[in-house]
Amino acid sequence: MTKTSHMNAAQIQQALEAGIISASQAKSMHDALEQTSDRLNWDTAHIGDEENLRFLRRFSDIFLAIGLSILGLGAAGLVNLLGGGIVNWFAAGACLIFALYFGRRKRAHLPTLVLALAFLIFVQAGASALFGGSGTIAALLTLAAMGLFYYFIRLPFCIALIALASLYLVFALIRYSLPGALPVHTGVVLMVCGTIIFVIALIYDSKDFQRKTRFSDNAFWLHFLAAPMIIHGFAIGAIRNKVDIAFGFVPIVDIDRSDAILVLILVGIIALIGLAINRRGMIVSSLGYAAFSLIYLMGGTGLGFSGVLVASLILLGASIVLLGVVWHRLRDILLTILPKWKIFPPAFKED
Repeated sequence: MTKTSHMNAAQIQQALEAGIISASQAKSMHDALEQTSDRLNWDTAHIGDEENLRFLRRFSDIFLAIGLSILGLGAAGLVNLLGGGIVNWFAAGACLIFALYFGRRKRAHLPTLVLALAFLIFVQAGASALFGGSGTIAALLTLAAMGLFYYFIRLPFCIALIALASLYLVFALIRYSLPGALPVHTGVVLMVCGTIIFVIALIYDSKDFQRKTRFSDNAFWLHFLAAPMIIHGFAIGAIRNKVDIAFGFVPIVDIDRSDAILVLILVGIIALIGLAINRRGMIVSSLGYAAFSLIYLMGGTGLGFSGVLVASLILLGASIVLLGVVWHRLRDILLTILPKWKIFPPAFKED
């Protein structure tokens, strides 16, 4: 079995000239080096411009993430039994300690993602209990805590959670400075903030078209967050008279058939943007609204609830599979139409 050399071509030549290796050994090492180079080039050509899931390494990460999710639910229940309030911060501290172990020492990103979400929730709950759920102090403390979390952990999904905490602060500031504006302009605020997050993600993307560095990972999570914010903001703004508030905070839209068509059009626009910038994550994070819109559109067909649900799932699933199969071919066509801007990655090249 041929052993792969870790020497480059120049080092092999120097070893040959120094008499450390023979000519036959040098030839064998050169051949092995060329094979390794060809394999690396092939891998780069095929996956270099893709959204590689670097936060998922092996099944053990999934196993740990499931365990931590269950543990987090149990911790939330225990905090509630102990009266909530500042007890939430003890749970947040435990999440940070676990995150330091799994995130910095083990570099297990998926379990750390679960811990980061739990940390954000516990910090926000504790701050809200002490300073009021809509207070700017609670929002500032939550944002500062996520900044601290990122300082210690330095994993890309923390950027999206910082953006989420910033959105919470924006809502708190508007509620404080313009008390009557937020119920009317919630959709606009979400759309504007989502667009800002999308632009920041594009800036990260422009620094790494090959999708190999942390810039690309930062952009992935920001795109994943921005798309549903824009769609939800549009739905709330365009269908303002049909909005209910769930849990006293989350705006829920009650749409009809004409509204569903508008939402599907926006989802289609998001899909085109994701295709243009080569980001499938934007489409994935907007699938919820696409599914609900399809269900509303199919509701008048007389199929009944089960039939409507089955038909909607088949249509949506088939569309996703088809788009995934012809993704690069569609991008090639789209890039011939789009302007030659830096935000659009080059076409996929398969050697």
